[in-house]
This record gives sequence, structure tokens and C-alpha cells, in this order.
Amino acid sequence: GATLSIGSSRRPTHVAVMLGVLLTACAQGTTDPDAGTPPATTATAAPIVALSSETDHPGSAIVVETTAPAAGTSNTGASTAVTPTTVAPTTGAACVPPLSVDEQIALLVWPSVYASDWETAHRVVRDHGLGGVLLMKPSGWDADTITARLAGLEADSRFGLVVATDEEGGDVQRLSGVSELASQQSVSTGMTSAEASALIAGHAAIVRALGIDVVLAPVIDVLPVEGAPPLRTSRFFAGGPEQVAAFAEAYVDAWARAGVLPVLKHYPGHGRASGDTHVTDGITADIAELETWDLIPYQVLAGSGAGVMVGHLTTPNLSDGLPASRSSSAISYLRDDVGFGKALVVSDSLDMDAVGVPVPQAAVESIAAGVDVVLFTDPTITPDVLDAIRAAVSAGTIPADRITDAATKVWALLDGVGGSC
Repeated sequence: GATLSIGSSRRPTHVAVMLGVLLTACAQGTTDPDAGTPPATTATAAPIVALSSETDHPGSAIVVETTAPAAGTSNTGASTAVTPTTVAPTTGAACVPPLSVDEQIALLVWPSVYASDWETAHRVVRDHGLGGVLLMKPSGWDADTITARLAGLEADSRFGLVVATDEEGGDVQRLSGVSELASQQSVSTGMTSAEASALIAGHAAIVRALGIDVVLAPVIDVLPVEGAPPLRTSRFFAGGPEQVAAFAEAYVDAWARAGVLPVLKHYPGHGRASGDTHVTDGITADIAELETWDLIPYQVLAGSGAGVMVGHLTTPNLSDGLPASRSSSAISYLRDDVGFGKALVVSDSLDMDAVGVPVPQAAVESIAAGVDVVLFTDPTITPDVLDAIRAAVSAGTIPADRITDAATKVWALLDGVGGSC
């Protein structure tokens, strides 16, 4: 029930701003995002919308704004006239500048970046104004080098940059060269949840100091009662759903107190899937059975403020024969039934075999289905992904308000959101 603060090393951001953002100001507008620089020409001038977010700070209130191009100017590149319809104390409120459709789309596309090709990382961030990146294992870099490189990469982005990474511990840990973290299995079999919280708190402080904003962790898949899971057992917490939830709560709280947003994975549950979605289809039990086992940790953590990663898992009676990452039914269930309505929802990597379609198409279908951020491993295809999303918005395949909703959540993570209006 405590208020969690998650923010940048420069300007703190409140978790309610980050994860509880409501599109009050934009509910009646049309918008969408893309790269850092709006297209020079479009058939119709792109609308420019100011996104305003609501906070739960005592004494603060939302500033609802309507924006329109200044008289005698076009939308593209124009200054805007802003008329507050409700004015209240702005301390702690989040302010977002007018963003074009292309700029909003770019906030939702997070490619992987690699120490071995940092030049490409700079190029895609600089050229496309991305909202975030997924840092892969920076082999050979010490803490000072990682911090400096990430700061340089952030400086290339027009609006700042969210840096995410996989940091489960054990076999799946990108920052082991700086600070090793035991696997979830080891922690949950050798420690109490309170001891686990203290362990993660110390590790999270180190990770945050490097410039990491988001960790794709912990895994809250539940091991099957019998047989082996399709993923490495070391990635799971030991025990049944209740023990998984208890350790996950400890991890989430510790990450959040350090100023890092944790992202739970892999919804709707990879523990009993028919296969590893990296290399084959993963079919889960039907939704009624998931509710009695695999989804219990999600139900417990629904009010935690954590984000959620949606896996490429097909669930009978839920995902309409599609991987959950491309299923509006599965994502609506996560938000409306499980309770993650305001959470940041990200895709698992879109180039895994279980996705079933090319990455640009998968990105379009995922965002249309309700995913906020799409992840993929090859940064060189970033322009193709952006183009596909932009075309889908123009065609109406992705509604404009779907883009705006997702972009507002990402903006709330960006550096400076917690500052003064």
C-alpha cells in the first residue's frame, strides 16, 4: 500500500504518474507517434496533441489542455495555443509537450542495442527519436563505461531515453559483469522473502546508478506440479503460486524503491506451456485452469505498479488462436479482469519463432491489440517497424487513441516528466 517512487537519476518521477496515467486531456483528440523528427510532408497535416497526465500527489490536480495550431500556421512544426480548462497546483504534475503522430509512435519502439555495435545504437536512437532501447549484455564494459555509454545514447534522443534490460539473475542477467545476482530459483530456495527483498534492494541500487530505468524481471511463471517447464528451471521461483507471488512482491518492491520499474513476465504463464516460444509454439492450459494456478501471481500483484510482458503464448478460450502478444482478447483480460488496466504492457521479443509473422507485422498487431511497447532484437529493422506502424495508423488499423494511450505511458517514464510544468 506504500507509495512507490520510480524515476530518473536526474529528475524523480512518481509511480502514479508513470503507471496510472489517464488520457483525460487527449480523450477527445487524435494523435499518434513515430521517430524523433516528424515527416517533412504528409497527405494531411499531422495533428499535434498535448498529453497531460494525472497524479495522486496530495494537493495536485490535472491540467486539462486543448491544443490547436496557431492561427495562420500548419500543424507540422507549428507552435500551439494552449488553453487550460482546469488549472490547479502543478507541483508533481507531469507535463508533456505537443507530440506529432510520428513522435508518439517512436516512443513505443524499443530495439535491442549491443556493445559490439554501439554505432548502430546511436544511429537508430538519433535518427528515429526512439523512446527506449533494450540493453543486451555489455560484455567487457565496467560500471563507469556503461554509465557513460548510456548517458551518451540518451543525449542522442530528442526526448530522452528509457533504458530497459533483462535482469532476472542467474542465467538471464545482462549486468553480471558489474554485479552478479543469483537466480530466482536459488534465491527462493535459500532465502526468505524478506532476505530476497534486501538482496534485490542492494543490487537494484547498483543497476539504477548505471542508468537503467526498467528491468524485465521478475519471472512469475509458476512451475508445473509434474514434469519440467519449457524454460530453464533456474528462471522460476520455487513453489506454487502463493510462494511465487510472495517472492515476486519482494522483488517488485525492492526494484521500485531503487527507482527502477520492474516488468513481470511471461503473461499469461509459460510454466506449463507446450514449448519454449523462442523456438516453437507455446500452448497453455485453457483460461479456466490458468486462473487456478498460473495467473494467481498476477492477481496478487495487480496493484503493485509493475509492468507486464506479454508472451507469445496461445491460450485456449482466451487468445482467439493467436499468441497473447497479438491478441486483443488476451490483453483486455489482463487489463480489465486481472487488474493491470493502467500498467505499461510490453511484448516479448517479436522475432521469436512463436510469433509466427514478420516483426513489422507483429509490431502492428501487438500495438493494435493493446501492447504499449514492442521489443525486438535487430536494431537495423527499426525503420521498417516504424513505417509499418505509421502505415497502420494512417489506414485506421491502429486507432489514434491507442497510440496516444501507449505514448503517454512511455512519456511518463522519460527523463524530466516529474519536473515542473
